[in-house]
Amino acid sequence: MTIFNYAIVNGQLMPLEQAQISLFNKAYFSSFGVYESIKVDQGRPFYLEEHLHRLHTSAAMLDLELAVDTLTLTRWFERLAQVEPQATWSLKVLVIGAAEAGTAPIIGMQADPLATYAPAFYETGATAVLYEGQRALPRCKSLNTLVNYLARRAATRAGAVEGLLHHQGHLTEGARSNLFVVRDGQLLTPPESDVLSGITRDIILHLMQETAHPVIEAPLPIDLSLYEEVFISSTSMHVLPITQIDGRPIGSGQVGPITRLAMARFNQHYRQVMAQAVRV
Repeated sequence: MTIFNYAIVNGQLMPLEQAQISLFNKAYFSSFGVYESIKVDQGRPFYLEEHLHRLHTSAAMLDLELAVDTLTLTRWFERLAQVEPQATWSLKVLVIGAAEAGTAPIIGMQADPLATYAPAFYETGATAVLYEGQRALPRCKSLNTLVNYLARRAATRAGAVEGLLHHQGHLTEGARSNLFVVRDGQLLTPPESDVLSGITRDIILHLMQETAHPVIEAPLPIDLSLYEEVFISSTSMHVLPITQIDGRPIGSGQVGPITRLAMARFNQHYRQVMAQAVRV
């Protein structure tokens, strides 16, 4: 089991066990706060600036004043990375709303184990389950992740990799991922207005725009028989094919050609970006 030892709270490096929050903090009851999870691969963060920009955007949606700029947050990350012995991990950045009016929010950073997925999933596909629900303020990466948790729990109980949310008859997003489908040969994803637009989602939209299968944003009916292919994306999983949902095969039940194209283009892009990234 990977052990991490330190955290940063409001710029101060401290042992992880000292990074505590009072039970009286209103964020426990209101979920008043935002967060980001950022992949660190061999000491190199993936799209750190973009993740930190989204952190500021999410905070602004909640009218949560974030007085620390991106450059300062980057320096905090570098300091944390220098004392953590593991080279590959997930950086969790938390902004927790003030306990009392007039006081500044708490900004914390910690290293978490990076989620990993079996290599076989990328060859033969993974499974998912449907879960009815919608995140509060879908475009904001807030601390209110109850629906996400329940969807992940449902997936775990079913032996599946991901829980896919649906609301008012339409598929929206994964509990920890964005969703793409192929319908009548077209690559589709739910509109940005209805989901949290992930960094990996944005990259896929850009990369596929250069192919014969650009991504179209459109509502996705919950009828699974409409789709020939399904895949999900996130910082940790990259592009992960889904070949079965609720025990039903998607299309032929095999990883489809458009999914494989998206996987190949993203993986190539990832290698190029990380080859140029500076190790902390």
